[in-house]
Amino acid sequence: MTFLNVIQPVSQRPQPLFVTTMTEVTCSDGFHEEEREHGQPFRWMTEHGALTFAAAPLERYLELWTLSEFHDLSQRLSVDSGSGVEEFPLVHGWAPLSIVVGAGVDRVKLRASRVFPAAFHPDDQRVLAIRLRNLRLHADTERHSFVRRQQVNGAMNVREILESRTALQSTPPSLGIDLYGVCNVKPPCVYCEWDYSKELEGDHVETPFTRETLAEWGPFFDNAVHLVNCSIGEPFMMRNFDELLDVFGNTGKVLEMTTNGQILTERNIQKLLDRQIDLYISLDAATALTYSRLRNDTFDKILRNLRRLIAAKGGRGRFPHVFLVFMPMRCNVRELDDFVRLCADLQVDRMVLRPLNASPSSVLDWERNGHHFSYQDELLPFDELVRVSGRAARLARDLGVELSDQMDFGGAMRDLFTEEFERGATLATEDNHLLPGAPVLSPPGPPPQAPAVIAEPVPAAAIRDTQSAIEGEPVTSLGGEHQPVCLEPWKSLYILRRGVMPCCYGHGPIAPMEEYRTAWNSPVMQSIRGELLEGRFHDYCLRSSACPIVRKHQAAHVLPLYQRLYLQARHWWGLLDRRLGGVPNSLWRPLKGALGRLRALPHPPSAT
Repeated sequence: MTFLNVIQPVSQRPQPLFVTTMTEVTCSDGFHEEEREHGQPFRWMTEHGALTFAAAPLERYLELWTLSEFHDLSQRLSVDSGSGVEEFPLVHGWAPLSIVVGAGVDRVKLRASRVFPAAFHPDDQRVLAIRLRNLRLHADTERHSFVRRQQVNGAMNVREILESRTALQSTPPSLGIDLYGVCNVKPPCVYCEWDYSKELEGDHVETPFTRETLAEWGPFFDNAVHLVNCSIGEPFMMRNFDELLDVFGNTGKVLEMTTNGQILTERNIQKLLDRQIDLYISLDAATALTYSRLRNDTFDKILRNLRRLIAAKGGRGRFPHVFLVFMPMRCNVRELDDFVRLCADLQVDRMVLRPLNASPSSVLDWERNGHHFSYQDELLPFDELVRVSGRAARLARDLGVELSDQMDFGGAMRDLFTEEFERGATLATEDNHLLPGAPVLSPPGPPPQAPAVIAEPVPAAAIRDTQSAIEGEPVTSLGGEHQPVCLEPWKSLYILRRGVMPCCYGHGPIAPMEEYRTAWNSPVMQSIRGELLEGRFHDYCLRSSACPIVRKHQAAHVLPLYQRLYLQARHWWGLLDRRLGGVPNSLWRPLKGALGRLRALPHPPSAT
């Protein structure tokens, strides 16, 4: 079986050196047959494997992405490339590696230090160690150096988490960026707090995002593997968009980018083809009528654009990945079934279920195409969101649609709320306001397991009896049980016009945009990390009402009593503030500022 080059040349733009010098790589001994995850092909390797290719009289670089199931760097990959053996600690999940291949070499031998314990895949009797995908062999020294920096920084980042560090030498592997601050949807989407967001951006509202921006960021950009565009705006309106996409792609980054899809012209489609981009399309509706109540009358145009894009990229699994987003609200939740069917019909790479932010201060109120949209009235109660998650999971499974449920960010949705999750998967009734009139589904059985799909974790007692096929020691876990419930403050930093934030769900900035370097290890950032290491949520987390992890812990009543009371008090304060037209907050803000200034004053010396 041969891995074809992941990036196919697009004649309309100049091709970088790593593309023009790419050579075909074949998985030889020690690999199982090709499988797919989220539409992308990959191969499981046993404890040993070999990759073969045509020899060349110059030094080259083997670039590949590996997936390790271990969280604690205990799985290592030894690579014999003909001129010596290198050993790489593997971070959990998909991550890039770049390996030097000497002149005249036509084979690379791989060995994993331990295999994925059989207790974690009891229905799959094969020997499984690591997964590989995106194999490239090229002669681009600059790209090799970028990917090397990413892998070294990623391993250092995990090591610092394992050592319970709050001040980090590593930089964030995932970087939130702010590409563009202008949008083509006017008036804005009914749930978009456009005016408030632009007010927060202040002097940075027109700050350009250019190659010089990336150069100034230095290691913050160089070491990042993932870039997440969090613009309050439409990136396809940027004049220098092509140039930035070239920089992102040539340095090996994966870009997550959200668009409304209304200007996916043929030219813009060509810009995207064969680039490592996860493209999120905000649709939120399965019919033109509902879409017009959220935005405007371009629904049919967007569907035509999507069909052209998916055909041009060669279908599901090819870059750019097309993710279709649905935010369940009162006005659209009845279209969930049809939205999943639409995803199946379009052959998108993934459906994304994204809850409307639980923003107690939002007072958005619109009349749009005969519908009165009141933000607070559109928010679904938590138990209803759980049922929506259950139903989406069931329908997506039955229709063969990959699903990413952002309410399950941090995991545990099904385990903490089993009854409501299963209720959503099986029933659609008037009394719970979930999809009235939809067909009742048969009771769910276990989801079908492809050979390489990871089974649900088995009881610890069963795992203790499992032996590693290589090292022979008892395997009690995959090393993730002692990690904090949220790793975002170690893994991510969002450098946005409205300020620096530790995660995408943050309630507000911890520093101005230009202070991102000091913000990364600032007192508040270290305090957030320290509280999470102690098994508690920091006050910043509790004030981030949109955070799915906090919301799940609150709904499951597993927070300490004082934190539950604090969150309840914030909820009632938000209701009071809205009822009184914002007067309570307008009075509290200056008082809060004065109290903060008093606390900052130097204390008089104590009497002795």
